[in-house]
Amino acid sequence: MKRINKFSFVTAVALLFGTSGCTEVLLEQPRAVITPDFFSTSPGILGGIAGVYSDMRNLWGTEGFTNIINGGVDETLVGGSGNPNWFTYNGFSSDDLYPMWQIAYQDINTLNGVIQFGTAANIDAVTKKEYLAQAKFMRAFYYFHLVQNFGDVPLKNKFITEATTSDTRQPIKDVYAFIIKDLTEASTELPAQVKAPFLGKAATQSTALYLLAKTYLTRGWSSFGEATDFQKAYDVANSLITDRAKYGVDLWQDFASAQINANDYGKETLFAIDHSTDLKFGEYTTGSFASGNKENKTNFFFRPNYPAVSVAGTTSGVSIIDRDIANGRPFIRIRPNIPYTMDVAFADKKNDSRYNKTFQSVWIANKAAVTPRGTLIAGRDTAIWMPGRTVTAAERAALKGVIFEPSQYLPNVFPSMSKYDDATRGSLNDASTRPLVMYKFSEMFFIAAEAAFKLGDNVKAAAMLNVVRQRAAYKSTNTAAQNAAAATALTIVASDVTLDFILDERTREFYGEGLRWWDLTRTKSLISRVKKYNPEAATKIQDFHALRPIPQRQIDAVTSGEKFPQNAGY
Repeated sequence: MKRINKFSFVTAVALLFGTSGCTEVLLEQPRAVITPDFFSTSPGILGGIAGVYSDMRNLWGTEGFTNIINGGVDETLVGGSGNPNWFTYNGFSSDDLYPMWQIAYQDINTLNGVIQFGTAANIDAVTKKEYLAQAKFMRAFYYFHLVQNFGDVPLKNKFITEATTSDTRQPIKDVYAFIIKDLTEASTELPAQVKAPFLGKAATQSTALYLLAKTYLTRGWSSFGEATDFQKAYDVANSLITDRAKYGVDLWQDFASAQINANDYGKETLFAIDHSTDLKFGEYTTGSFASGNKENKTNFFFRPNYPAVSVAGTTSGVSIIDRDIANGRPFIRIRPNIPYTMDVAFADKKNDSRYNKTFQSVWIANKAAVTPRGTLIAGRDTAIWMPGRTVTAAERAALKGVIFEPSQYLPNVFPSMSKYDDATRGSLNDASTRPLVMYKFSEMFFIAAEAAFKLGDNVKAAAMLNVVRQRAAYKSTNTAAQNAAAATALTIVASDVTLDFILDERTREFYGEGLRWWDLTRTKSLISRVKKYNPEAATKIQDFHALRPIPQRQIDAVTSGEKFPQNAGY
């Protein structure tokens, strides 16, 4: 949920929404049931929108959903303590996706109520339009994720007040048209920049333009895409890039700046799901790891078991470093696919700074451990170094700590993805209080580049990619001349642009951010790239895996009318 200002939410009440179960909506008055007349009030509109924002935390940041959206692709493998099901396409349950299905439809129903009855609210016209545009954006947000995952899905656009035992799936083409209509309206009706009462990084015009461009891009790749989709995707993305000052968005000079806590709400973030220690908004519990809590635990999942590394450079014996807040709680759920990440995506570690700004490769000693090469001084010496390359004998002899080269990485010992680090936590076991950044301004250049590529204009595609590639050359420790030389080395020309190049570039920019499965399915590259790069999933993945299975609980709940169909192959 976004932080909401100038509005007092007194109590959280469980409210029945149609057949989907319950959701928590924060309201001024306790209510046992939501009725249409409530949505025609300002508290009803705000309460409904706030509840939907809150529900997003039931998915993004949780362990199950993080595994599902990061697993089964070319850039990641299951960690040593992870569940391999979604990473290998073997043994997963369709009901693992039921939370996404249930939350999406219960929230869509809430949003339908806001949009359907909110027009009667006795508030000024400008404010009302902006509030209803929030609901339109979020309804489109959910439908976009539903069709990306499941294909044809039920299309609900009216508030449901009575349970039903029948349901049908509408053609995905119709759902996309509905999404585009909502986003087109939201892109002009939302405020241009963040505005009270929806603070943090709630939806604005730029957020809607981002998703509109990506919707056109995704539909353009499909069998039902329209001839103008790629041009529209390019035009919308380019308009946001061109008018960035109007929307208060831009790139940081340094790629690393977009990853740090202080800039989570900064100019490069278009949309974020808030997490907070403020119990009114964050629903945060210290020291917990309960599955029901709406907490951001992504700071745990990408971490190796660094405390298991011994002074001898193995994973048994006397530990060389203790777990601590700065280095994080090692849950070892997701690890980089080393041959692809090291040798393909991040092959150029000299000119391109993104590898070292994506992965933690150095662990500083936090105790006086003794190795064959000397005694480590806590707070100064390097205890563990994973340079992402082969080291020389001299480098190995000169370091008192231990070195792991890529050939030595293990399912539980690997470079740690550092984008979600949160050293501000009060104790080691605390979840992160950082918002989960969903959309970044930098992705607009990729959307525009991919659209230009599909239009056959590789000159424009290269120009868009060069913006982020030249930014990637920047290192604060370099001289201006060194940065300029690196930027020149990273500059590409039209003939360099291929689909594989674009996808590799996406890994360099967005590794571990939960976008990859959708990027590969959109571009019809999932099967080929998993078979090429992912040895753990290559023998199991099949063509039908480009869609997710419909949750069995949804199928079983339809007991009248036509049987609710499962996706082919499941």
